Amino acid sequence: MLFTSVFMLLPLGFVLLGLYRLVTRSQAREEAQNTVAVWAAWNGYGPGDHPSTGATPTLSIPAATAGEAFQVPMGATQGALFLWSWPVEDRGETLPLSTLEVTVVQAMLAAGFPHFRVVPRHGWVAPSTLEEREVQLESVEFSASFRLLAGRDGDQQALVRLFDPSTIVWLIGLGETAPVIEYQLGTLAVVSRHPAETDVELDALVEQARHVAERVLAEGLLRNPAA
Repeated sequence: MLFTSVFMLLPLGFVLLGLYRLVTRSQAREEAQNTVAVWAAWNGYGPGDHPSTGATPTLSIPAATAGEAFQVPMGATQGALFLWSWPVEDRGETLPLSTLEVTVVQAMLAAGFPHFRVVPRHGWVAPSTLEEREVQLESVEFSASFRLLAGRDGDQQALVRLFDPSTIVWLIGLGETAPVIEYQLGTLAVVSRHPAETDVELDALVEQARHVAERVLAEGLLRNPAA
């Protein structure tokens, strides 16, 4: 009888554990969002528009949600910084057991580049709906830590020019703090590998996004001088 009672209580325990995790994640997300809001107010960054989903692999993740967005300066253009999170299910459970979350700086550049992204060599990478190939750059250090992926029909030489030696050295120097860089259909997404939880991390992500945006726009003008 005791064994039967314990067995019957197991499903209830799983439900309570799932609810506890949902509440804990909700509290953590609220704290993270408050951190971003305070940082934005301190720097004078006002509310911005939320991104259009489906533009890059990370922004195309099903069931993902965006936190409040804030306008951030990116040189000649403006970007939007926001938290981006999505549930991850395990073993077919109906309740998500964990949530992945990152911080994104997104901007519309329309620089004329084909789809490309820079992702870590090791670790989780958002799936892409496009066929991709790895573009080889002449840097062993870069290849050890990153992959430059592009659409199979993309202009490989244009990407080699975009990721010139100075840009490669810059990315290598960032080490583990280097963001994921995605560009597709005019949308640039610079994605942290984990939520930016401090002023230093938020400042660094905005600076990284600015650097990438200026590099993409500058090379885009060379590709399209009449634009």
